[in-house]
Amino acid sequence: MFVMLFLVWIVLNGSLDLPVVGTGLLVSAALSWISHHLLQLPPWGGAGQFDRFPRAFFYSCYLIWEIFLANLRVMERILFPKRRKGAPKLTWFASGLKEPGHQMLLANSITLTPGTVTVSLSRGRLCVYAMDQEFAAGLSECGFVQRLRRWEEK
Repeated sequence: MFVMLFLVWIVLNGSLDLPVVGTGLLVSAALSWISHHLLQLPPWGGAGQFDRFPRAFFYSCYLIWEIFLANLRVMERILFPKRRKGAPKLTWFASGLKEPGHQMLLANSITLTPGTVTVSLSRGRLCVYAMDQEFAAGLSECGFVQRLRRWEEK
């Protein structure tokens, strides 16, 4: 991982001056250390985990699409307040996800989607503030949860 980061640094800087090389060595070493110790990535960079990239890409595309749709729904409620379906609501639900990283990704995905905010994540249970009851309905079976459950099965 160190070598890959250093090579990317050199390519992006476009020169081999002593300050560029020295800074690249320091930054690459620091990022490699952080990746290994804090993120528990193997020292070689997790080269065997390339199968995660397509899933992450498609999950990101799905997230962007859901953000777009939620923006439209929020705009509808702002422009036409009579179409609101109930009052704002706090909802607790268990996602059924086992991996803490997937639970965190779910919580952040819900927060990024307009109309909902994850208030708490504790022992696999999420507390979500929803703008109205339609936003709160079906959180435990939303597309984010289904995709992340499939990730855990593989």
